[in-house]
Amino acid sequence: MMRSSTRSPPSQNASNRDDESESTTALPHVGTNHDGSRIILNLDVRAKRNECVFPRYPKWVIAFLQKKTNEPEDAWVVLTFLECFLLVVVPGVMLFFVDTNEKKKTRRSFWYGLLWFVITRALFLQRFTLALHYHTHVNAVRAKKSEHFKRCLNAIPTFVIAPFFGIPAGIYWYHHNAMHHVHGNAAYADLSSTERSRRDSAFDFFKYWMRFLFLAPIELSMNMLKYRGLVDAVRCYSNVAGSFAAWWYLNANVNASAANWTLAYTHVIASLGLMFGNWSQHIFVCPDDPRNDYKSTYTCINSFENQKTFDDGYHVQHHVDSRMHWSTFASNFSRKETLEKHAKEDALVFEGVHFFDVGLCVMLGKLDYLAERYVFYGQKKRTKEEIVMELKRRLEPIEYDIKRRR
Repeated sequence: MMRSSTRSPPSQNASNRDDESESTTALPHVGTNHDGSRIILNLDVRAKRNECVFPRYPKWVIAFLQKKTNEPEDAWVVLTFLECFLLVVVPGVMLFFVDTNEKKKTRRSFWYGLLWFVITRALFLQRFTLALHYHTHVNAVRAKKSEHFKRCLNAIPTFVIAPFFGIPAGIYWYHHNAMHHVHGNAAYADLSSTERSRRDSAFDFFKYWMRFLFLAPIELSMNMLKYRGLVDAVRCYSNVAGSFAAWWYLNANVNASAANWTLAYTHVIASLGLMFGNWSQHIFVCPDDPRNDYKSTYTCINSFENQKTFDDGYHVQHHVDSRMHWSTFASNFSRKETLEKHAKEDALVFEGVHFFDVGLCVMLGKLDYLAERYVFYGQKKRTKEEIVMELKRRLEPIEYDIKRRR
């Protein structure tokens, strides 16, 4: 596993958060804006991490976590999980102990649940989802097969914390790692594929979201049966069924209001966020080569969202090598060899926007806005009008022979 050569370890980041003396000349040059009037440096390389809601922790806490994690930077992943457990899961469990026998207390349970829901979604949903995302690719805590306690710690985000964010226990790995990354947005095997949809259509996205919301448990289990076998199919379905059964029991026998706020309503919001995120990440797909990881997604640099999402904007690199550590994305992208490869494949790169921004711009017909944030780094030179035309071309639905898979 590579370690970042340009990013300081978390302990140094924590101690130097007020030090802004780094010269911009130390930042790697990426390219220019579309018309060449402005030079673009990669600011993400030295940007401060912002994944944790509370960014300052004692040095000894950081040092201790660094010794236990796969990479020093994974201390921030563990701290994100810790914040989510203490500030989302624990208060969420407490909602079930609000007595609902009387009408007045029923109202109180509702308002407590609403307050918990709004605050935790606003502060933690995005952070937790991306921490879970990279944790499922490479577990944050270093653990051998014989180290059962550490392996249990690695399971806590997936089985304990995730349900409070609307993600059924144990299901994320099957959908994201075992399906999406294996089949790479291919319509014949990836249930979350965007290829056949008209990706600038709000109605097409609505159908895409509804399919996931209502059919994903059954379709995903069938997908696992077809491509991975009976054992994974049973495990996948059992995880979903167990999560639903837990909600049903808590709703019927413990506290309906708390069960709905913590498990049901969170699932609706999570499904919307996950699906719009994936839709936006794979909104521009080159019809000439849709299986090409450089042409089925794009890269977002110099967005403040990267510092909240473990540099998730570098989605091309993530698909090219899903086990590349998130802390190396920015520095690796800025290497001459990487930029040359991106340029050869004509990969899209935008500056100052993130995936949700791109998705909303497409839905609102603001392709000229995206063209102004298009980065030229050595690929085919295009005018602003030509950039808009290329973006429109990559929005067209892709139809091909499923049997031949092309």
